[in-house]
Amino acid sequence: MSGIEVSKEVVTGDTIGNFDITVNVNKFLGNSGGTNLFNATSEATDPIIIDAVKREISNMGGSRAINVKVEYEASFVDILLNYVTFYIWAPSTARVTGTIVK
Repeated sequence: MSGIEVSKEVVTGDTIGNFDITVNVNKFLGNSGGTNLFNATSEATDPIIIDAVKREISNMGGSRAINVKVEYEASFVDILLNYVTFYIWAPSTARVTGTIVK
């Protein structure tokens, strides 16, 4: 994911709270929530996820997010739509979790 800082060092700060958000993701030529052969929109989802995390930081009054984890999930409807479009449209959901610190 581009546009974020990644650090292996321990980040200190007061924990404010945890967040668990979902973001709709649309990909093309592949499986919902899984592998894609070609994805012209792969980098288009990065700003959406980053903006969602930034909103959570702002809403909680924190300064940064740590231990951020992104998991892609596909519902039955997502998989059905993927099948009906002959694997052209691959809708899914990105579940983003993490901790806000001050």
